[in-house]
Amino acid sequence: MSGNRWDQPGVPHKGWHCVDVVDLRADGESADETDYATCQMCGNEKIRYVHIMEHPDLDENFDVGCVCAEKMSGDYEGPKRREAKLRNRAARRTRWLQRKWRVSAKGNSFLNVDGHNLGVHMNKFKRWGYRIGSRFSTKTYATKDEAKLALFDDFWAATQDDDRLWSTD
Repeated sequence: MSGNRWDQPGVPHKGWHCVDVVDLRADGESADETDYATCQMCGNEKIRYVHIMEHPDLDENFDVGCVCAEKMSGDYEGPKRREAKLRNRAARRTRWLQRKWRVSAKGNSFLNVDGHNLGVHMNKFKRWGYRIGSRFSTKTYATKDEAKLALFDDFWAATQDDDRLWSTD
């Protein structure tokens, strides 16, 4: 349901908790291809970053924008911070392929990122894989760039909370 629920009886205004935040723009997708959401609290129709909010008195979660998430939770820092993290991830992923990749003695592309050695390599079946340190990917990819982006996704998932690592990238 969409529309303005701020004035709807029985809908709590406070006491909400954020369960998750989702970026609706798929990796590599342009702005005009994005399927935006509508805030289920205020009715704003163009939300890219959806804050999924839960309340102990309700059985359903609400998908809302940042401003409503702030008001509903009483937290005026957390929603912005969570949304900024997703925004930064998308920007970093876009720049990942343009980074200055070095080439090892074996001809493999690699990066050293704050003590983490990351690399991509071709296997004997002419498919691409990656590694983070000594941990190798279990999947393979048709192209080097696909492997690099999968490496980014895996590395981000493992290190996204390390502010020291991602603060200047």
